[in-house]
Amino acid sequence: MNDVADACEIKAGTQYLYEQGKRAPNADYLDKLFELGFRPHVLLPNATLANDQCDIQHLREAFIQADQDCRDKEGRLLDLEHRLSRFLDLLTEIQSPSKQAAQK
Repeated sequence: MNDVADACEIKAGTQYLYEQGKRAPNADYLDKLFELGFRPHVLLPNATLANDQCDIQHLREAFIQADQDCRDKEGRLLDLEHRLSRFLDLLTEIQSPSKQAAQK
């Protein structure tokens, strides 16, 4: 835990809160985790099980978009529940071509 926190330039206590789901990381943190070699199924197992198209790039894009979408007028992040909801909505929008064709 401390090695990951150090590599991501955050405090160990913050890392702990991220791992416990008590605090949501920002896109910079997620990018650093990907650079360290962490994979989506480790970070977000439920999201990757729900969608066969969830690779690292899709997760990164959804996370960054949710991070950008979920800010108030002053640029502060909205509450965790709102950000998580937006992130999950973005993930469910990622569909394989066969699923999209079946829906038409």
